[in-house]
Amino acid sequence: MVNLDKRRAARFGSRFGNRLCNQPKFLGSLHRTPSTMTIRDLLTDLSDPGKPVKYSDALRFSGLTADGAADLEAGWSMLDAGRRQEVARKVVELADDNITLDFTPVFKACLGDEDAAVRELGCKGLWETEDRSSIRPLIGLIENDPSNKVRASAAGSLKSLVAMARDGKLPHRDGERMRRALLNAASESEEDVEVRRRAVEAAAVFNTPETNAAVREAYCSDDPLLVQSAVYAMGQSSNTEWLPTVIEETAHPVAAIRYEAATACGLLGEEAVTPHLLRLLDDDFEVRLASIESLGLIGGQLAKRALELQLAGGDEDIEVAARDALASIEFDDDPLGFRLSM
Repeated sequence: MVNLDKRRAARFGSRFGNRLCNQPKFLGSLHRTPSTMTIRDLLTDLSDPGKPVKYSDALRFSGLTADGAADLEAGWSMLDAGRRQEVARKVVELADDNITLDFTPVFKACLGDEDAAVRELGCKGLWETEDRSSIRPLIGLIENDPSNKVRASAAGSLKSLVAMARDGKLPHRDGERMRRALLNAASESEEDVEVRRRAVEAAAVFNTPETNAAVREAYCSDDPLLVQSAVYAMGQSSNTEWLPTVIEETAHPVAAIRYEAATACGLLGEEAVTPHLLRLLDDDFEVRLASIESLGLIGGQLAKRALELQLAGGDEDIEVAARDALASIEFDDDPLGFRLSM
């Protein structure tokens, strides 16, 4: 089996497992939460080690007003490190589960925490943030934090902001700050490999000669983890010049690299890559899922026929993924639903 980290596994989250916010126990505890409780009251309540931290408690931190965020910042330290970790962990789980929830003030408070585990959770919570004010503290952690895990998580959490900078949605100076910080981390040979991996993956989104050189350096390294991240980064770059390399890596002996290659094919490829993805439909489970998703992105009659065959394979998860991919093809072929309405 491919050992997927949370960053990749999250794309399959809507297909597998129970969703927290749909659980009766969760909903019941939410209904019992006093609506008049202030953030100060909540923090006082949470500081009691004899009381469990409930998801309904964590949910109260979503959508804070400016006053609520100020109260959080002022009172966060009244919780001991273990409680801060527990609150932060539940908030991250809720944010992963429901993208409409906004816990940004909590995650930003975590970035300055004295506990490394809390800082790491804060970074993870910001992995899809579009909050420009998060750039400076995340760069500060990449450059100065003593924890390898925190530096790696901070680098990974810049990826969405990098995409905004690339698309001209942020000031040029913000993009330059992130690009320099990520390239410095990626090119430092003495840096922890996880930090280098996440830095390469995030920097690749810029798709500049310098960032492409960093991807190439990681790809040519002797470390299979860096090679895996380089193949992932090729897809994130949107640079079709990487396509021959990505196609070649669909035959790599390491399943995790084949997985990244299959995913990158969907991001970079056209129908010409479909035969290479078809070979992977009998591969490792996660590789199959990545291939199915990419076939849905690429489309075409050959991909459609292959996906229809997956509906009869007897594996429920594969069948769900194939239906999603076929729906994607149908939408691309008829985005306004004209054929359905005729």
